[in-house]
This record gives sequence, C-alpha cells and structure tokens, in this order.
Amino acid sequence: MRAIGLRGLGPPLAVVGALALASAALGHALLIASDPKAGATLSAPPASVLLTFGEAPDPRLSTIRVLDAAGHDQVTGSIQAVEGNRNQLRAMLAPLADGVFTVAWRTVSTVDGHVAAGSFAFGVGIPPPQTAEGAGTTSPSASLTATIARWLLYLGLIALFGAGFLGFAIEPRPARAVVRLAGIGWVVFTVGTLAVVGLQWADAGVGLRTVLSSSIGLGAVERIAVAGAAGLSVALILLKREAERWHYALVVTTAAGAMLIDVLNGHAANGKSWLLQVGVQWLHVIGVGVWIGGLAALLLAVRGQPDAEKGRAVRTFSSWAGVALAAVAGTGFLRALSEIQTIGSLFGTGFGIVVILKTFGLGLLALLGATNRFFNVPSAARNLRPLRRVGSAELAIGTAVLAATGLLANLAPPSAAGAAQASQPRPLLAVGSDFGTSVRVRLLVQPGAAGFNDFTATVVDYDSGAAVSATGVQLRFKLVSSSGVGDSTLDLSSTGSGRFAARGGNLSLDGIWQVTATVAGPSGSVEVPLVVSTLIPSEPVDANAAPGAPTIYSVHLPDKSMVQVYLDPGAAGANELHATFFDVAGSEIPIPTATLALTQADGSSSIINPRELEPGHFVGDVTVLAGTLSVDLIGLAPGGDPLHAHLEVEVQP
Repeated sequence: MRAIGLRGLGPPLAVVGALALASAALGHALLIASDPKAGATLSAPPASVLLTFGEAPDPRLSTIRVLDAAGHDQVTGSIQAVEGNRNQLRAMLAPLADGVFTVAWRTVSTVDGHVAAGSFAFGVGIPPPQTAEGAGTTSPSASLTATIARWLLYLGLIALFGAGFLGFAIEPRPARAVVRLAGIGWVVFTVGTLAVVGLQWADAGVGLRTVLSSSIGLGAVERIAVAGAAGLSVALILLKREAERWHYALVVTTAAGAMLIDVLNGHAANGKSWLLQVGVQWLHVIGVGVWIGGLAALLLAVRGQPDAEKGRAVRTFSSWAGVALAAVAGTGFLRALSEIQTIGSLFGTGFGIVVILKTFGLGLLALLGATNRFFNVPSAARNLRPLRRVGSAELAIGTAVLAATGLLANLAPPSAAGAAQASQPRPLLAVGSDFGTSVRVRLLVQPGAAGFNDFTATVVDYDSGAAVSATGVQLRFKLVSSSGVGDSTLDLSSTGSGRFAARGGNLSLDGIWQVTATVAGPSGSVEVPLVVSTLIPSEPVDANAAPGAPTIYSVHLPDKSMVQVYLDPGAAGANELHATFFDVAGSEIPIPTATLALTQADGSSSIINPRELEPGHFVGDVTVLAGTLSVDLIGLAPGGDPLHAHLEVEVQP
C-alpha cells in the first residue's frame, strides 16, 4: 500500500530507499591515516604513534600496542584522545632501537559501539616487509546473534510506532488487536534493545564499571530509559478499555523518541553536519514506521466484514502512506548522497550485495503497493479480502527488508573500508658507519628514483644510538655502475639534533651510487661510506626452488631480456652470487661488465664488482646474513645501455 498516489515513482524511489537504509550502517572506527604511515621507513625513532579513524573511537575502550620483533609493547602510559580532533588517538612510545615495529590497534566506536581492529608495520633504520594496500584492517563480520538483535529492535519499534500512529491519526478507537500489537511491539523492541546493549558490552570485553563510564554505557542508559518510557505509554492503552487519542499520541511520541535515540547512537551522528544528518535519518525512520508499522496496524483494524467505516480508514491510511513514501524516498536520497561512495561498491562487496537484495525487496513492495492502490483501495468498503492478501505479502517482504537492515547495521561498509590507508612504498634507506665506528649515519632518500630527491641524514653515536651534535653534513655522490658521469656534492642543513636535510638532483641517472657522508663535528670530521641504488618500477620475478639446490630467481626486464640470479649455497655466511643475462631468445647476452649492490637484513649495504666467468655470466664472493637480501644488479649491454634488475633473495639461517 505504500505506493499510493505515486504511480510510476515506486520502483526508482524504492532503490533510493534501499540505499538510504543501507546508509544507516555506514561507519565503524576504521583507520584512515597514521603517523608513522603504514610501511614507512624512518631514519629516526618516533616519540609517539598517532592514529586517525573514520569515526570517533572511545579511548577508554580502545587499545594501541606497538610491538618490537620480540613481541614487547613499547607504548608508555595510556592512550589519549587528541584535543580538537575526536577521531584521533595518540600513544607515547619508549625510545625505540633500530628494527621493525608492528602497531596493533583495536577501537570501539563512540558512535555505535562497533568494534574494529587492525595492524600495520613501520621500520626504524630497517625497511618493514611490504604488504598489500589496505591490508591489516579488519572489522568483525556481522554475527547471526547481532543481526537478530538489530532485527528485533527495528521490528518491534516499527510495530509500536505503527499501532500508536493508527490510534492517533486514523482510527481513534481501534480494535483491541491494535492495542495488543503495541504491547507485542514494545516487548520485541525491548528484547532487541537489551540484546544490542549486551552484545556491545560483550564485544568491548571490559568490566561493568568501565563500560558504564564509556560511550557504550551512556548509549545503553539512553536506550533503556526510552524503552521504559515507551512501556509506560503502552501500559496506559492496555489498561484502559477505551483509550483516548492522546494516549496513542504518547505511544507515537515515545516510539519516535526511541527512534531518535537509535539514530543518535548510529552513524548519522558522525561528522561535522551530524545535526542535519540526524534530522534527516530520524525523519526517514519515522516514514518507515508510518508505512510498514501503520500497514500492520491497519490490517488488524479492518478485520471482519467490510463496511463504509473500514473503507474510510483504508483511504485515510492511503493518503498518509503516500506522504510516508515521499519522506522515505527524499530523506533516503539525502542520506545516500551523504554516505554512499561508489556505485561499484554495490556489486563488489558483501555489503553491496545485501543492499541489492534489499533494493529487490523494496521493488516488490512497490509493485504490491501499486496493486493495492489502484485495484483494492477503491473497493475496500465492499471487499477487503484482496487488500488483506496483498497487504500481508507486503508485511512479509517488509519484515525481510528489516532483517537485511539489521544485517547491514553490523557490517563494515565499503566506504569505511576504502578509506583505510594504503601501505607506503618503500623509500631508499642507506645505513653506514665511519671506519673508527664512532658515528652511524642513516640516509633516507625520497622518493628514491633517478632525479630530484629529498635527502635526510640522521647522525647518531655508534654505541649508544644517541643523537650526535654534528655541525654539518655533506654528501658526495659517485656513480659506480657506469662511467662518464662526474662526482657531485650536496650540503645538508640542520633540522634538529643530529638531523640534516636538503633537496637535490644528485642522483641524476638510474644506477648504483657510492655516497660518502662527511660529518663535521667540534673535534673534526669523519667520513661514512653509503650505498644507494635508485628505485625502478617493479619487475616480474620467478623463483624456482628445488630440494638440495639453490633457488634460481628469474627477473624479467622491460626490454624482454632476463637475468637469472642464484645464491650458492643460500645460507648465512660465505656464498657465491651468480648472475647471467639472457636475451629474448634465451641466448646469453655478452655483457662486458656488471655491478652488484647488496643490502643485508640489518640495513648495511656494500658494492660488489663480480668477476666474469663467461660472457654474460658473473659471480661475486659475498658474505650474507640470514633474512632478506636486497640485490641490485646493473649490467651494461653491448650498446652501452644499462640493464637494471632488482630482486630480494631469502637467505636461510
């Protein structure tokens, strides 16, 4: 019956309504940014970790841990909300040594009590493992229990509102069946409310005292209080044999209040325009209450034989249903504009599939409503059977749509998941010390490709790791993988204790560079040798492992040639690193010279000038550490063009 008076607009408006109902579930306090960034390599340890979420997390119920390689938490003190930005949390850190650190976080949203969790890694002096974009962020899937709890809350609240609305606006003294519908609706709504509150408490995993002082506790008090007020209003119409119109007005008012509390504890309450969004969402839910809840109450009110009075009630409800449909469609459109990110996410995620199913259900409702409007409402005073039959089908489908809404309320939406931060590309990091092991220099080069780069040098004491009060740092660049390029220098300016930075185009060509950092101090200068290999686009690498034999890595170069690399024997200690160049036909390329740059698992780098075994086949004697060995190999083709291959070799202990 909800399509009354809006012929031809039902199906498209139903689609908009589905998107709007889906918007009620948008949110979860998912990570959208961090400092340090996911995948970042830092030249100096951070003093804190700052996380930014899509919704405001509750600091009392949220956790941040920063774990070193041994699993020890480096966070000192409790996490704090950032003043002026409710969506940010900060955790102070103990002094960090070089290594890879994992940030593990868990949040409980102050908006709706949903739990989200995730992790990412960053490195200090050592690049962290590379991860897929957006990896490490999770939000618990909607459980059957949570979905049923939300469904009961919505179903009972809609029934309660519809019964009160019928008694107030359409039939001043409705049948006792309508009164009983209000009572049943209140019971179902209350059970759903208590279940939602209990599940939020269980998900938070904290004690009663903590939860009562949190956003979950405040929301629980609000929900239970309004459920109690609604119970008192229902008691009035149940106890009075002939309830007055104002009694039903109390039922409608308290039910609308319960709807408002639910909206205030939902995702419409998040963001700068929360007051407008709350108003729009509240009007949207009230429209659904008039439409679905009112239809349920009407079918109970017009039981028995048809007559003129029942025909009048049906026609009056038809007018209200048309207004409700317009409200649902209009507010739904506004909420969809505010919350839905991409049409593609409707088809590529589980969240989107549920929205599509809901849209299909609402389309069916539109068809049934049109059938009632144009065929059954005009004849309701003479024959109510067709209207009851079609209306009952509407209620069954509407109940299923509310179940889908309960499912969406517990799913992490694609818009929140898509906002999660991407892992940062690995920058260039070179680590070295002077011959006398008095200082250590970490040189961070960003973006690391040939051309202009930002150079940041951190100078620390070799033994203690404390910042060194150097007076200046100069970098000298020499391209060792090719000839004919002159040396250059770059003076770095001080940016803090032991930190120096500058921007320059010294890495003018792709290749392997010997960089010498001259560190000037009060008692003289020392030189620190460093190795930098410019970054190149990712190249396909095939690994062929066979028992008892070294793993052979085949790197496919952009010009369709290939270089095969293997480490023999492949375990930590002394090894031979072999590299052979092949053309597209599989024949060895007579490369006259090649240069190797190795970066060990501890961040130290070295340059190897391998010996030629035969044209195109080179071998270098290397001593390697267990872990990931980063290899840059540059050979000069017969025409003089460099062939640059980059790969990572796993070294066994």
